[in-house]
Amino acid sequence: MNRFLFLFLLCYGVKASAQSFEVPKNYSFSKQTNYAQYEADIIKATDWLQRTPWTAEPEKREAVTQFLLKWAQGVPYITVELKQPIMDISDANPQLGFIYMGKYCKYAIEHKADFNPLKATAYALRAVAAKYKTEPVRKTDDDVQHIIALDEKGELEAWIANDFGL
Repeated sequence: MNRFLFLFLLCYGVKASAQSFEVPKNYSFSKQTNYAQYEADIIKATDWLQRTPWTAEPEKREAVTQFLLKWAQGVPYITVELKQPIMDISDANPQLGFIYMGKYCKYAIEHKADFNPLKATAYALRAVAAKYKTEPVRKTDDDVQHIIALDEKGELEAWIANDFGL
């Protein structure tokens, strides 16, 4: 019984911390060296975007998205390539592009020593697929459904290697 209570509290704590994320105040990306200090916030921001429905907290969603976008555009040690297949998955649901970008950056932050662009892309696309499946107000998108089907067949990484040249 104690193990159950521990697991419940652990899961609740993780969920609560993701939901309580606040965008840092007065953040600045004016120096090449200050991006690393925001890495933990980028991970939290990305997880918040993944868990929070698109219609919830629109002002906060905009602030979180802008924080993530500004960081990702300037960070000198992570390059998120937005190839055509990535652009295609965000045509009908633009929010999915931010999920992709955030999860790609999260993977890069968490795998500095063993970063692999193919695995980062697969990780980010799986996050996009997961968000697409759970988002109540999403529009149907054949490109995302194709990614879901590829992943279900175990062919996602081969498709990425071929279509992305990785």
